[in-house]
Amino acid sequence: MSITGDLDRARRLAWAADESAAKELLLSLLPAIEEADRDDLALEVSAQLGEIYLVRTAYDGVDECIRRIRDCIAAYTALAPHSPDTASMMARYTRRAHFLQAGLHAARGAHDQAADAVSALVTAPGPPECNDEHRYLIGYARVLCATALSDDDLHHLAAPMWDQVIDTVDTSTADNGLGDRLLVLAGIGYGGFCVQTGRLADAEPWLRRAGARAQAHGWELDTARTQLERAIACWSMGDHNGVDRLIDEAYPVIAKYARAHDVSRCWFYRGFTRLASAALEEADQCWEHAERHWRELGKPLYLHRILLQRSWIPIFFGRFAEATELIAQARTLLDGWPRSSWLQYARLDDQLGTVWRADALGDLGFDGAGDLDDTWDEIEAKHEASLGTTNAETGSAAFRRAMAKLEQAAELKVPAALAVDSVRYTIIDAAARAQWAARVSAPMLAGAFAVSWEWENTALTAELIEYHSARGSFSTETEAGADVPIWAGAQAVLVDAEFELPDLALADVAAGSVAGGPSLTRLGPLPPLQMDPGAPPILGHYRALAKQRYGRNITSDEPAWPTWS
Repeated sequence: MSITGDLDRARRLAWAADESAAKELLLSLLPAIEEADRDDLALEVSAQLGEIYLVRTAYDGVDECIRRIRDCIAAYTALAPHSPDTASMMARYTRRAHFLQAGLHAARGAHDQAADAVSALVTAPGPPECNDEHRYLIGYARVLCATALSDDDLHHLAAPMWDQVIDTVDTSTADNGLGDRLLVLAGIGYGGFCVQTGRLADAEPWLRRAGARAQAHGWELDTARTQLERAIACWSMGDHNGVDRLIDEAYPVIAKYARAHDVSRCWFYRGFTRLASAALEEADQCWEHAERHWRELGKPLYLHRILLQRSWIPIFFGRFAEATELIAQARTLLDGWPRSSWLQYARLDDQLGTVWRADALGDLGFDGAGDLDDTWDEIEAKHEASLGTTNAETGSAAFRRAMAKLEQAAELKVPAALAVDSVRYTIIDAAARAQWAARVSAPMLAGAFAVSWEWENTALTAELIEYHSARGSFSTETEAGADVPIWAGAQAVLVDAEFELPDLALADVAAGSVAGGPSLTRLGPLPPLQMDPGAPPILGHYRALAKQRYGRNITSDEPAWPTWS
């Protein structure tokens, strides 16, 4: 076979996820290319190797490939003037270098630099015969950038980029190598983004289309990845059997190709279905596997999520110090991550409040509370049979201990719930606002209400009821609240009320862009509410904590509204 034929074969191997064979083939071609003195073919080898290294997270290799491409082009630039063929080669591989640079910046979380590299790629001139390749490179670069933004919980920034990707995808059934490859990459990425942000109706057709095209080409890993995304969608819809079925089909292929991130996600969601069926030991084992692979990859945000999730297991056993330590480790990971958000910290505080609440319920004689010496079988039986009853006598020592712990839980859970719920006052889109209120705010507010009720703090419970009943306010005054930020496009995440799910789309709102200026219907927070003429506005202490910890203003700066008239 000719060198060009082998280069085409290497690309097909890479697309079929056999990067090792593709790499060996490309490296084996270099002596013949050097002997033929074909710089264009050497550039193609460097470009393809760069893509392979990018997929396999060998970022030093990507850097080296970019350097080789640019050094070669710089050498030709110094030898001007150029023949048309040389000029075409230089333009083509300048684009390839821009693509690799965009992907590398995205992988390292340098999102602004990645966007600059994509812009350079879009505007880079090139020969007309490479238009299809140019379209593919632009689309693929945007897929990588949008995926990286979602990995950092910046879904609001990823959304417009996904719109650009979808605009470049050819969904026709014609057999088109580069076009088909882009459709599969975009379908998997965009489908996963839609699942993360609750757009399940949009996710399904893209995932099925990508899966069918991948299957037609024999790209079994890509087919398995579409199954994994569909499994996660099944979990969002409460279809636990669908989760297990699709993961059982996808996992052997994903494991075969050693995709650690997707392997972790398989174990992560398999753990949820085990937890839902009260199989706590199996759930913990699943999450242990997920954590190990994410540690190998060094993904701080995913590690903080799995640690937060794993903290539920010691809570069930009554090992509260162990649960607190896991939450502390998750906090340390966020502290070391430059793109962490207040919303992630609010979730940590809420979970820490859950630990205090569970400890208090144990003192109250909760029938589902675990003992330190329980076996897995015993704790699972308690978890499954619990009726949610307590038996501590009012005024007893255990009761007093529980009340003190519930007060501490309220100090954590109420401000976090108020901060997260305040987001819905700033979401313009009505459907997104309703979904945020039902699926994100509601579980955290439910925890705040539960702690207040169990603490027997009737005043706090009444204030929470008043706050929740009042909701938000609309204003038709063009000058009112001009400095109030309005989230331009919040994406809601599906959060189950019974179990804590990953907050994959929470921080998009925390970091979202804002749109100022007057509006005929301006959604915003209420002024402070005053229930008693002789008392200050409600929830003042907890609102101050929400401002101090998370920078969230729960109410506007207007005079208090009396609620008794």
